[in-house]
Amino acid sequence: MPSIRRELEKRAQQAILKRIIENYKKDRDNWLQEPSIRKSLLNFSLFRTQNAMLIAAIILLTGCGALALLSVSGLLAGLAVAGLGAVALVLVELLYLYLSFKDEKLHAQAVAELLEPEVNFEPARLNDQELAVKVDKALEYWALIDDTVDKAPPGVLRDRLEETTKEATHWLEAVYNLAGRVDQFHKNQVIERDLKSVPKAIENYKAKLAFEDSPEVQKQLERTIADKERQLRTLQNLQNSMEKADYQLDSTISALGTIYSQLLLVGNKDEEGSRVSRLQEEISEQVYRLEDLAEAMDEVYQDSA
Repeated sequence: MPSIRRELEKRAQQAILKRIIENYKKDRDNWLQEPSIRKSLLNFSLFRTQNAMLIAAIILLTGCGALALLSVSGLLAGLAVAGLGAVALVLVELLYLYLSFKDEKLHAQAVAELLEPEVNFEPARLNDQELAVKVDKALEYWALIDDTVDKAPPGVLRDRLEETTKEATHWLEAVYNLAGRVDQFHKNQVIERDLKSVPKAIENYKAKLAFEDSPEVQKQLERTIADKERQLRTLQNLQNSMEKADYQLDSTISALGTIYSQLLLVGNKDEEGSRVSRLQEEISEQVYRLEDLAEAMDEVYQDSA
């Protein structure tokens, strides 16, 4: 069972990587003009097994030929063959690199290697088991949606459904990212401590203020109380945002199940495109809500730091 789960996670990671690559390419007219892409493609081509075998074969053939001529025709002939071999190695390597830069499949592999670190989907990192269960449920629905689209026959409708899968992949990312933020909040012992200690500190300062006679000390206590109350409001806003995020995760997982059920009702006719469009709009709306909530949480979190 764990191995099946891991395979499902890898499948989702590959889908996320594919979406990142497509978005990266969409934003650029010619991605080979990017220095990072050219460098990645060059490294990928140079260190491929095929290139190592090609270099080894040329060196081996040149060495054998040079040794053979060395024993038969003398030193100069052997050196001449070695020199020709070196020239051939350079020319063949240049041709190999040229063909590599023309190979679209190699482009995709090189870019995938470059952008793979941007994939952020590792449910095993979540410490909160309730959050982990929610992400697992979202992953299951995503896989069901993906499988359903894979079974659709080729055609216009299949192309539209594949766009739905991309949207669902984006949705899965948003679910995980939001769950990760809530998980970090639950692990933050400082915030948990402050939520308990700050209200008590405010009560203590107010009690001291009530019996303080010195005007200067009173002003200082009032400033301290105001600062503590501002801190408490920020902490409470953060806590409210986390609770809202938790409820939003429940809501969005239910929505994923609904999307899957609706997807099963889509027929194989092109006129069903309107239904698919509505599904995509609903998914986009859910993704927007999740990402908007995640950004709001980040802002509150920064204010509390």
